[in-house]
Amino acid sequence: MKWKNRSAQVRMTETIAVLFIFFVLILFSIIFYYQYQKVSFKEKQEELFATRAMDLTLRTLFLPELICSKGDAEPEANCFDLMKLRHVNQTFYDHLNDYYFELFSFSKIIVHQYYPEPEEEWVLYDKKPEKEDLQYDPTYFVLTLKDEAEGEAQYKYGYLEVGVYS
Repeated sequence: MKWKNRSAQVRMTETIAVLFIFFVLILFSIIFYYQYQKVSFKEKQEELFATRAMDLTLRTLFLPELICSKGDAEPEANCFDLMKLRHVNQTFYDHLNDYYFELFSFSKIIVHQYYPEPEEEWVLYDKKPEKEDLQYDPTYFVLTLKDEAEGEAQYKYGYLEVGVYS
């Protein structure tokens, strides 16, 4: 009779040990899966962040308020009209909450002229969220700046900086 009890105790101990190992393996699997999901989520978030920045850059490049136009013809590619650019700030800030916030959300849009001298900079839009730990990711795009202020069209060069806050 003692032999059967000991055999039952040994099998019970073996069963408990197997269950313990099984639950430890499940715990390690859950921890591994959690870490994998955390990294995957972060990568997806960065990908969406970059996509949003590119979308905003394309929206800005094709704003009718800024593009160079030749009357009824199609607009010039990758060109901003400096006459429009100098006066568009007031339009942006007059309609910031009812129109442009829906287009640009929390972002910063700057046009930089770097050739010919003197270098100039126009901040078209800048709206920051009220967070303390902001991530700012700028995207750059080369532009032609057309200036017709003196009658004849003069072309200058610059770049567009579109930054997204998150």
